[in-house]
Amino acid sequence: MKKVLKAAFAFLAFGVFAVNTGPRNISVGAADAVKKDTSRVNLSSYDSGLMIEPTMIFEPESYSGLSDAFSERKKPASVILTPDASMNVSLGNETKTLEQVYDDYIKDKFIPIVRIADSTVDSFIEWQNETYAIDDMMVLSSDISVIGKIYRDKRCSLLNTVYDLTDAEISSDRYASAEYIGEANASGCNILMLDASDENFGTAAEYISALTKCCWGYVEDKTEAVSAIADGAYGIVAKDTAILEESLENFSESGFARAQYLAAHRGITTYANENSLTAISASVNEGATHVEIDLQITADREIVLCHDGETNATSIAGTYFEKATLAHLSKLTLGDYSEKYGESYPTLQEALALAENNDLIFILELKFSGGSTNVVDNLKPIDRLKEIMEAHPEMKGRWYAITFYAPFAERMKEIMPEIPVGYLGGATSGKEQDSGESGWGGGHVDMTNISGKIAFLRKYNLVLDESYYAATDNTAAAYLARGYTQNTWTFENVSHFNVKGNVVTSNAAEKCSMLVKELGTGDLRITRDDISKGQIEVPCRTYNGWIVNLNCNIILTEETSKEAYILLYYRQNWSYVTSKDREEQTIEGCYGIYSKLLKVSF
Repeated sequence: MKKVLKAAFAFLAFGVFAVNTGPRNISVGAADAVKKDTSRVNLSSYDSGLMIEPTMIFEPESYSGLSDAFSERKKPASVILTPDASMNVSLGNETKTLEQVYDDYIKDKFIPIVRIADSTVDSFIEWQNETYAIDDMMVLSSDISVIGKIYRDKRCSLLNTVYDLTDAEISSDRYASAEYIGEANASGCNILMLDASDENFGTAAEYISALTKCCWGYVEDKTEAVSAIADGAYGIVAKDTAILEESLENFSESGFARAQYLAAHRGITTYANENSLTAISASVNEGATHVEIDLQITADREIVLCHDGETNATSIAGTYFEKATLAHLSKLTLGDYSEKYGESYPTLQEALALAENNDLIFILELKFSGGSTNVVDNLKPIDRLKEIMEAHPEMKGRWYAITFYAPFAERMKEIMPEIPVGYLGGATSGKEQDSGESGWGGGHVDMTNISGKIAFLRKYNLVLDESYYAATDNTAAAYLARGYTQNTWTFENVSHFNVKGNVVTSNAAEKCSMLVKELGTGDLRITRDDISKGQIEVPCRTYNGWIVNLNCNIILTEETSKEAYILLYYRQNWSYVTSKDREEQTIEGCYGIYSKLLKVSF
């Protein structure tokens, strides 16, 4: 096999695999006799121009190479180690204990990633519980049952995990990767590592990120690394640190390796009522990659779309969804923007029907009357949501959930553990208010408390969807290295191009419709003269799918007498109008974007 010998995969049906249902109390400390390290590694940047610089991961083949990695000017964030069942690590002709390797080579230098198999998982769990409890450590395995076992252990559940799929077949159908994402999410795993040389790697990397997970690419040379970065991989794994450094040198211009995912907040609401079928349809036409919609449940257990728990915001006042029937609600007309469309509250099933012939991904916000006791205990909205989604198999892999409320996250983990759920913040649900409890069991912690936040997120098996944190410091990079992409809400304009956002939610998604999303589409004819000039006009795709010809810079990454590998680069201008002191101001800016790696034959 290409990388390392892998255990056989235990592929399970999407939506069936379940682990350790319900939240649990997590103890950060281990037994008193156990050696402990609760510190967190501060990462250094490679100083590329990328808005989202991928995490660099090194798999050493010798202890001298491991020592050299730290002394280099630009060091990787993480190091992969493979212990045997006795927790010894052999590199080259030398064998040392995992404890010794950590103390002498890793501590305060790198995030250790331990490669574990079925034959070593029990020994590793025992080691963490009885020998050395390390908080800032990750586990990598090709065996999903091993990853699940790590997550079920009280101590090891603190450790983020990586699903090694480098020997798996990658389909040209983006949604085929839903199986792997579902397995990973059900096991509390946020990172999927694929073979970057696979011709379909880019398709999978794009889709995995669209569902809020991290995709790492395992590379064997610089060209593979540059290609994986341009495909939008959020981690690059190599056995040579020179590959890591040299690949990023090709991305010195400021910008995104792959265009931001753009979620229309409640649909496109500039000219349509929010959470309406028209607003959702407009999201497709205007080029949004995702649409965020809010869910409520009726007295007869139908799920409808509306932000508030009652109708006064978008229709007439006085009707609470949890006390009204769908028949009653269907007589009301939406009017928060205009009544000219004559629409009423759509059901979730009607909204899903609009996704039949496009790649729109649904972000379902689990509002459900703010988690009232009646809703949680009697109407059981998550159970009803599962029934609806199972009745729409075409939506497999085309949606994920977000919520403010612990009861909904807990139930999602119990009956739909394969579906990613984004954490919106520390709100207290109505059920918790009734019982005098604090939201999320009081576990909400600040974004800057990275260790505490990750422990909290793993307790509920959540991904991040908290506002645009750390746009100007390294906090976003710290989370990314540990498997959490930055998914942000909610922008009133196109200023999200200034932040390190993966999926950004916007009230002005239509303003991005004619901004460039993809460079160099279609059949390109690029000559050696074009490369020498450093510029070429090529067809490019906008967010809404239009093709426009743009003059792009050419970045030469590698060249021989017969072929060359290049990247295209373009800077897109944007602007928006805002008001300050009752005077309108036009804010202008720009963002850069790279193409995929292109091979040019002479």
